[in-house]
Amino acid sequence: GLVDGDDDVAIEKATEVLQTFSARYEDHWSAVMGAKLGLGDPPADGGDALVADLLTLMQADRADWTGCFRALSTAVRGDPGPARAYFTDPAGFDAWVERWDAARARDHRDPAAVADAMDRVNPVYVPRNHRVEAALTAATAGDLGPVEELVAVVSDPFTERPGLDAYAAPAPDDFGRYVTFCGT
Repeated sequence: GLVDGDDDVAIEKATEVLQTFSARYEDHWSAVMGAKLGLGDPPADGGDALVADLLTLMQADRADWTGCFRALSTAVRGDPGPARAYFTDPAGFDAWVERWDAARARDHRDPAAVADAMDRVNPVYVPRNHRVEAALTAATAGDLGPVEELVAVVSDPFTERPGLDAYAAPAPDDFGRYVTFCGT
């Protein structure tokens, strides 16, 4: 067998590894999300609750996740306005920011360094469905220019560049809910 020649031993070994998955996944999730929020590694106490509460706010307000996470570094630099603009309930966001600020303060790290680190893990540009569809439509018609431009933009997703605002923007409302080939 792949894991062991004895099936019973192989099952036992595989089971032991699988039983560690949940804890390992949660640790990784906490580290990644903590970095997205500038909470350090490991995240500050209460980091997981901050993540969960922000995701709940974002879901309730249908906030653009990519744009919102990126805008949070601007809040660390002293201007929460761009991040607040993603929420229809600014009071709820402001209450969350107070808790987030307190958690970051416990880390005693330089805010500029924190914001820069956040910018390295929160992209400006992702291959948004409406952009991919437009590029595929153009390619099907024989024009590879939009595909090449999209690839160039998302090949350097963390560097904000002039003239590429449209690639950072979420889909227009009339694009509708997008369903991929696999149904997600």
